Amino acid sequence: MADSSKPFRIIDPHVHVWKDDPRYPWPEDLKSPPKEDATPEMLLAQMQQHGVEKTVIVHVIYYRWDCRYAADCVQADPKHFEGVCRVDPESPEATSELERWVAAGLRGVRLSPGTGPGGDWINDRPRMDAIWNRAAELEVPMCILCPITRIPDVEQVIRRHDGRLDVCIDHMADCPIDQPDELKKLLALARYPRVYVKLSHLWLLSKQEYPYRDTHDQVRKLYDAFGPERLMWGTDWPAVEDYCRYRKALALYRDEIKFFNDDDRRWILGETALKLWPFQAT
Repeated sequence: MADSSKPFRIIDPHVHVWKDDPRYPWPEDLKSPPKEDATPEMLLAQMQQHGVEKTVIVHVIYYRWDCRYAADCVQADPKHFEGVCRVDPESPEATSELERWVAAGLRGVRLSPGTGPGGDWINDRPRMDAIWNRAAELEVPMCILCPITRIPDVEQVIRRHDGRLDVCIDHMADCPIDQPDELKKLLALARYPRVYVKLSHLWLLSKQEYPYRDTHDQVRKLYDAFGPERLMWGTDWPAVEDYCRYRKALALYRDEIKFFNDDDRRWILGETALKLWPFQAT
């Protein structure tokens, strides 16, 4: 258990960065590059203002499978940043690319099986087992971004690799708050001790204004199933700036979800993330 006598360590395990820079060119198929930069310097200013000690940079899909910008940001400031790469799950080079990015300093890989035929690669057992086995050997977490409808497919892969690596389900699989039967798919993953969930995107799921109280019941169900030691918050900066902004995103989990006690907050705001991303010079 966390020591409640110590002040909270606040770790944001989900942010993105990018920069319009010819050293990191946008891919040709990116029709609408972001109009504004989201740089580590901008992120650090938010962190320092709001008492966030460290963050995990999740490679943004704008760059497709070129993770150099995220890797360079982590290498430049490992005290504040860890990073998660992406690899093309349909590429025969996926495992070697994973090795490359881990060697470059990124700790973790994100796969995003979407809805429809375009995400059916999650059911390609040889391809998935190769990637997941390599992640386990490299001892890096597997982050999954998917809709709730894909969770049963994801569970099949988790089951085959149960106990071998940490798996983090991003954004609560964006389960709509009015579909409790769908949420059961995510709750079922609590049976696997190394599965974690990010309590994020409440602003997207809610039909109310901040602090999005209509989402708190769903958070409670995940809390009851997984416990605070397998839950973590996340801002999804800079996207959160279009909703409640960074300050309120932190206050949402620190102050507004009333059934969290101080020990719960200690885990959800920092200690859980540190189990997956220990950082340097902590």
